[in-house]
Amino acid sequence: MGDTLEKSSEEPEISLDNDNERSTKMGDLVEVSSSEKVKFDDTGLSLVLQNGLENLRLENSLTDVILCVDSREFSCHRVVLAAASNYFRAMFCNDLREKYEEKIILKGVDAETMNILLDYTYTSKMLITKQNVQKVLEAASLFQFLRMVDACASFLTEALQPENCVGILRLADAHSLHSLKQQVQNYIIQNFTQVLNYEEFLELPADILCSTLKSDDLYVTEEAQVFETVMNWVRYKESERFPLLPYVLENVRLPLLDPWYFVETVEADQLIRQCPDVFPLLQEARMYHLSGNEIITERTKPRMHEFQSEVFMIIGGCTKDEKFVAEVTCLDPLRRSRLEVAKLPITEQETENENKKWVEFACITLKNEVYISG
Repeated sequence: MGDTLEKSSEEPEISLDNDNERSTKMGDLVEVSSSEKVKFDDTGLSLVLQNGLENLRLENSLTDVILCVDSREFSCHRVVLAAASNYFRAMFCNDLREKYEEKIILKGVDAETMNILLDYTYTSKMLITKQNVQKVLEAASLFQFLRMVDACASFLTEALQPENCVGILRLADAHSLHSLKQQVQNYIIQNFTQVLNYEEFLELPADILCSTLKSDDLYVTEEAQVFETVMNWVRYKESERFPLLPYVLENVRLPLLDPWYFVETVEADQLIRQCPDVFPLLQEARMYHLSGNEIITERTKPRMHEFQSEVFMIIGGCTKDEKFVAEVTCLDPLRRSRLEVAKLPITEQETENENKKWVEFACITLKNEVYISG
């Protein structure tokens, strides 16, 4: 009979005069569309079926396949496994050897984890913990229990910490969990300086490290942190990673380094000096420093957290009562802020003679420095 009960005009008529009373008695399960038809939608039947199948499994009734994991055997129903998992659907619905075997040996999963998967399959419930989430995720990914994979990914997203985020990122990458991988990468980018404190960061694959360092949103206060991160990463497995130095160093914005730091630290680094392939990157930084910051490349763009905005400097002038203004004020229109950054020299004494010294003077700027003469 299924979920729908229909009465045609050829069948004996059923009196439905008291439609309201019948609807009240049966609640939301009855939808009366006319005096000739009744649609019965039993939303609770799926739960009855689920409970019934779980009871059949516990009673070992009507089971038609045994899954062998380690030394344990799990009696199951092929139809249930095929309905819940694309892996088992392909195994039992195609002309494979396992389709006809009574016992199937499974690899790549331990018995305890397999029991969790089967309990979930028959009851739709499972307990995810920090201790079992990795094994459950790996098994669910292997056997294609996709909703369980999503549940584990959500759990890991909520559990992100600086000390575990790299491990979660590698797990997401290994199982092609692109959404989880992107969320973890964003977490690392936003918490970069904290994540660096853990040695696990040095285990990052080169491609993931580069995509992280390339981000404009990387949370660093100065580019020197990025350079030192790259050199520490290379030295962690120097013989293996030294050939990758030019590839990784491309993501460091060398032109934005302080010129003194660039000369004394970057150019003096032994690994840098031993790698001719990085010389074009060094030359780009030198030209940027010598040209007064006029060269524009992808490596001269400040990161968001290093952002430098153009400001107005107010120097000199008089108050309403004609007293000289000694304070140098900085106005930042982007941040809508005002800050007194300095005081002109020899202005402590508010005498007429002292003030006259600053009636006529000149100002210039060079490489983000302000020079006053007069």
